[in-house]
Amino acid sequence: MKAFSRNTVFSMSLSAVGLILIPMLSTQAAVPTDSSLVRLAEVTKVVERANDISNSSGMAEQVTQSILSSISSDNISQEKRQRFDEIVSKYSKEMTNSSQIGDMNKQIINVYMQTAKQHFDQREVDAQIAFYSSEIGQSIIDKQPAMLNDYMEKVMPIAMESTMKKVKSTVPKMVAEIKALQLEK
Repeated sequence: MKAFSRNTVFSMSLSAVGLILIPMLSTQAAVPTDSSLVRLAEVTKVVERANDISNSSGMAEQVTQSILSSISSDNISQEKRQRFDEIVSKYSKEMTNSSQIGDMNKQIINVYMQTAKQHFDQREVDAQIAFYSSEIGQSIIDKQPAMLNDYMEKVMPIAMESTMKKVKSTVPKMVAEIKALQLEK
């Protein structure tokens, strides 16, 4: 049997460690690229869903209606009423012009990318892109808003009832302890 020098044994040990560590290092989760996250946002329709939420809540319309309710238009002529409606229409369109929507959409994508980088690695992003790009993936994406809406309608009464039970049982005890604390000298 051949004897190895100390340097040879050391070199062989380093090589063995390298053979073990290199595969481990290469399987470390890679941070997703911006381009892959943009693609994932596209196939999962992130911007469309955010715009749906914004539009369904009718924020701009609620603000406009609030302002309009403070302006009495009951005692004005038909001609002034028509002009009034034209002014409202003009400024409603201005509130939803494409440049403002474009800026909001850029912000939505940026927040999505930052958040996704905290939760997904490149392999997971690639897998999601592959799945959600498929016909079945797109079908799921398209059905999700309605499903979540239905779910929320059904789960909110359950959550509210549970919360109210907790409040009814907890608040009297809390009030009693606070009153006792106030009476302490």
